[in-house]
Amino acid sequence: MKKVTLFLSALAMTFMLQAQTPLTQAVDFTVTDLNGQSHTLFDYLDDGKYVCVDFFAYWCGPCASLADDFSANFNMYGCNSGDVVFLAIEYEGTEQQVLDFENQNAGANPAPAASGTSGGGGPVHSAYGIQAYPTFILIDPSGAIVEQDIWPMDQNILDTTLSGYGLNHVDCANEIDEAVVEYRVYPVPASDIVNVQLTETGASIELIDLLGATVVSTVATELNTQLNISDLDAGSYLVRVSQKGEVRTSAIQVVK
Repeated sequence: MKKVTLFLSALAMTFMLQAQTPLTQAVDFTVTDLNGQSHTLFDYLDDGKYVCVDFFAYWCGPCASLADDFSANFNMYGCNSGDVVFLAIEYEGTEQQVLDFENQNAGANPAPAASGTSGGGGPVHSAYGIQAYPTFILIDPSGAIVEQDIWPMDQNILDTTLSGYGLNHVDCANEIDEAVVEYRVYPVPASDIVNVQLTETGASIELIDLLGATVVSTVATELNTQLNISDLDAGSYLVRVSQKGEVRTSAIQVVK
């Protein structure tokens, strides 16, 4: 099959003959991407934007094979600075599972991705009745779901679909400016202390576990901020640094 389905096999042929979301009008949602940035659908629509959504699951093979095609269009159409916003919304994975998926499959500059758990993606899948992965939809500024299932799908097909609605290629906004958070986390892996080296003080620093809970939080008063991790269990964590309205996230490994 072209897609990984979550439905009973007896209904598989039915699903292949109908749109993968039964909705024709969008319902609002808010998700939080891997960088801690919040995305509210109706805010984008109120700004006159189209919104293209990739509903995916971190364990889905076809999702992995098409993630880079989705990101390619994200970059071609301005990295969400143009007339269309791209959001990848995952079904049930943790932040670490979705981060691993993105790093392995979504290219050098991927579209914003929200995990199914702490990112809020799971309830959005339920609200839109998603039954097969991946499912790509397009919502116009009025809230109409003008494309309920862009399939078959690849970089060129998605590009052709978007251009058919009068959407144009634009350059991505300059990603390097004074507001961008610059930092280094070391050592990786770490056992007792993690150092966060900044270029300016005042950043908010959080260490987040795989369930999305903040286990360490501080505000940097020095350029080199040390986080005490001696009491943490071994495993994967995220270091989230917020400064000047920008958020950056890095994965680290705690070992004992």
